[in-house]
Amino acid sequence: MNTIILASHGELSQGLKQTAEMILGPTDNIYALSAYRDEDEPIEKQMQRFIKKMGTKNLFILTDILGGSVNNEMLTLLKENPEIHLITGMNLPLVVSIATQVGEINASDLQTIITESQNSLIDCSRLLQTTGKGGDDL
Repeated sequence: MNTIILASHGELSQGLKQTAEMILGPTDNIYALSAYRDEDEPIEKQMQRFIKKMGTKNLFILTDILGGSVNNEMLTLLKENPEIHLITGMNLPLVVSIATQVGEINASDLQTIITESQNSLIDCSRLLQTTGKGGDDL
């Protein structure tokens, strides 16, 4: 089974996990970590504790934004754990796609999942203008 850790500033990761579980039902392979909340310990300590407990096999860490402090903290983990998959710019299609894969995800399949997730970003206003359709006609 693939394990997913959603890591974000604030409560974005918790919201994304809750939304994914609305689609998938309860999961035991998606975890949410928050950074920079007064009641939480530093996210790097949260991750180190998680890795010590769960290991790194088939581990996907999804972060909110490239160059952000959360992603930068997770990048330091890759030096010691190069088998971890770190993907930034997380979105719901990415989470659902990884969570529903059975077995190990190879590099080619992962790239397909990432590309499909990126392709889910659509300017609907422009789409309606270019297609000349609206509402349920799409």
